[in-house]
Amino acid sequence: MNPIRIALLLLVSGLVSVAAPRPNILWLTSEDHGVEMGCYGDPVATTPNVDRLAARGIIYTRVWSCAPVCAPSRTTLISGLYATSTGSEHMRSLVPFPSGKQMFPQLLQAAGYHCSNNAREDYNLAKPGLV
Repeated sequence: MNPIRIALLLLVSGLVSVAAPRPNILWLTSEDHGVEMGCYGDPVATTPNVDRLAARGIIYTRVWSCAPVCAPSRTTLISGLYATSTGSEHMRSLVPFPSGKQMFPQLLQAAGYHCSNNAREDYNLAKPGLV
């Protein structure tokens, strides 16, 4: 199993196994920038809402992208699979999602969480079950 998928499953397992009540999970994905945010110490950036959320949550300081462009990076985030392993390493690949696999929100939904992406579905993959 892919190390990223294992990490995501451990994250979800750990969160779900915490004593009641289950934690709220807010996953924000922002793209096409680096650490240009107040919570990361940028003195010019004005990001008060994200800064408040970051002060109450987790700030990741040792992360990197799995691809040099946005769409294959989103593929990795949503699937837990490296884009090269799904054939989606190029922009606008729209290759079928590997059969028998689930995207991260599907895993969360199976654990009883409500998931919404505000209509954003540019995952660089064809949706599972819809080819």
